[in-house]
Amino acid sequence: MLKSSPLLPANTWLDELVRQIERVRSSMDPEAVHRMRVSAGRLSVWLELGARRALRDDLRHLRRAAAAVRDLDVLSARECDSAWAETLRQERAEESARLRTAMESHSVEALIDGLSLVPEPDAVCVRSAIQRFKRRVQRAGDRLDDGEGRERALHRLRRRLRRLRYALEWMGAETAELRDLQEHLGGLNDLAVEAEKLEARSGDFALESRRQSVRHEMDERREKALAAWRELRPRIGEF
Repeated sequence: MLKSSPLLPANTWLDELVRQIERVRSSMDPEAVHRMRVSAGRLSVWLELGARRALRDDLRHLRRAAAAVRDLDVLSARECDSAWAETLRQERAEESARLRTAMESHSVEALIDGLSLVPEPDAVCVRSAIQRFKRRVQRAGDRLDDGEGRERALHRLRRRLRRLRYALEWMGAETAELRDLQEHLGGLNDLAVEAEKLEARSGDFALESRRQSVRHEMDERREKALAAWRELRPRIGEF
């Protein structure tokens, strides 16, 4: 249920974004990369709650700049043999160099300055946006069986579910059920990213055991995620 109180102030996450940008610039710490992306995602939703398009593309570019590093950090945290771990380490170093270059752009400071000037969303816009977020989640879930690739459809559902969760949390709502489903879908997405990287090295037969293990785990995760979605789907409108 939503609280009747106003949104949390924007600087709740704007200050966090600034802190994590500085940490990424200085150390490229995995947790800082992750928290920078989360902060940017939450602020993007805050802008959408106010029906504002300005700066959302800039936040999306910031998140995408960090995505490759974050994906490799997640994969590196999974247990794997030394050869695959070394491959991931090398890729991480390359992607970190690209991210560091992107973080030195003056556009990052311009983004922070711009966000600090955006007024708080109007209450009417907020409630309209939350209903829109719910409909997007429902439509994404309804498309799981429309013939489109299942992994792509689940990826869309995960992203839209995350934005609904962030929107509700800006309003102070309880979102534990949404968070649980998002974690199911997030785990599946992590495996899909690893599977794609492994398939790109299909000629490396030393990785065949890893490929089979990831495919098997994906099958298990997919069924758990679908079961969790079916259970939650009828109650999306209640949040």
